[in-house]
Amino acid sequence: MMNMQPAPVANLLHRIEGRIEQWRRQDALHKAEAQANRERLWEEALERERLLREALSREEGEERSFEEVSGEQGTVFVVHSREAGRVLERFAAEGGRLVRVIPGGVDGRQTGEICGSWLIFSRER
Repeated sequence: MMNMQPAPVANLLHRIEGRIEQWRRQDALHKAEAQANRERLWEEALERERLLREALSREEGEERSFEEVSGEQGTVFVVHSREAGRVLERFAAEGGRLVRVIPGGVDGRQTGEICGSWLIFSRER
């Protein structure tokens, strides 16, 4: 009777498949965490936008849209990372100005009220 021990190649294949499956589970977990963080950040951004609108409307004594208030004040709340914040500060210090807004999403289309955009700045030299 032959020894029924798996061949070394089969053992290697099983270990590789196990590692791939482990990686897939970790990848799915990381993607789920990233999505949850994105959703939390968007909710926080919407709340900050609402609070800003309410505070500025209160000063004016009437309820107005965020677009009206922001347009008059020249203020818009932008969600960004700390690294992007440092870049924005540098642009402002160097006299940068906003020259274009490119809507995010596929082909510029987004669903719902939450939209992300690319802000294009120019440096005054």
